[in-house]
Amino acid sequence: METNRLRPCLPLLVALFGVACYAHAWSEQGHRIVALAAQEHLSENSKRRMSYLLGKEAVLVDVATWADELSRERPETEAWHSITIPPDADSVDLERDCPVGDCVTAKVRECIGIVRLAIRSKNEIVDAFKMLVGLSADMHQPLLNGYPPSHGKEDRVVVLDGEEMPLLDAWESKLLDRFGSEEEVLELVLKRISEADYEEWTSGTLRSWTWETHRVAVEKVYPTIKESEKTVLAAAELEAASEIVVEQLAKSAVRLVHMLALAWP
Repeated sequence: METNRLRPCLPLLVALFGVACYAHAWSEQGHRIVALAAQEHLSENSKRRMSYLLGKEAVLVDVATWADELSRERPETEAWHSITIPPDADSVDLERDCPVGDCVTAKVRECIGIVRLAIRSKNEIVDAFKMLVGLSADMHQPLLNGYPPSHGKEDRVVVLDGEEMPLLDAWESKLLDRFGSEEEVLELVLKRISEADYEEWTSGTLRSWTWETHRVAVEKVYPTIKESEKTVLAAAELEAASEIVVEQLAKSAVRLVHMLALAWP
């Protein structure tokens, strides 16, 4: 469903329970970078509405990791951070890929609706807003939008800077850590946003954005990983992966700003 055609009647966020699964997200730093970059581009109306919900001095980074923290307290929400799409798919099909509505794409849609309609209690709207900030980043993490576990390569061992780790750990945090401090990473992401084609990045639907991220996993991440031995990430592979990380974080920020602008016109 498109982000600007929202379902008029949505269940309460607090009543939505999914099937728990083992899922990572961007690291704490990744979520903070998305929030900090988005803050730089928020409309004045979005800032006013956020201040109403969270307090006069509130900024997005204040709630950047709330959704991840919640998943540790409520394991049933872990599934909300990801979606898996079968190898023979040619698009995202939520009836097939998210039959009980417990995937990242469906939850982002529901959160936008709750924030936009503003007919729930303030606490429920606040929770939906905070969830949206976190999940908008996860919707752009390639390995959270890849194949089902039996077909993906998330648990394959890779070697990064001499350290062995699962591929998912490399994409969750280790690649990002190599950029340096939070300020240095933010500078890279803001530069990528300044170079972006805003019309291209903000057109489409939640499903098309999910599919786009899925194709990054399928076409750019999985093919670099060997099937039967450890893959050393170095030189060209590292450069390509680093570019993807920066662009996906930049897209997360731009699209979060866009979704909030649609929710709060």
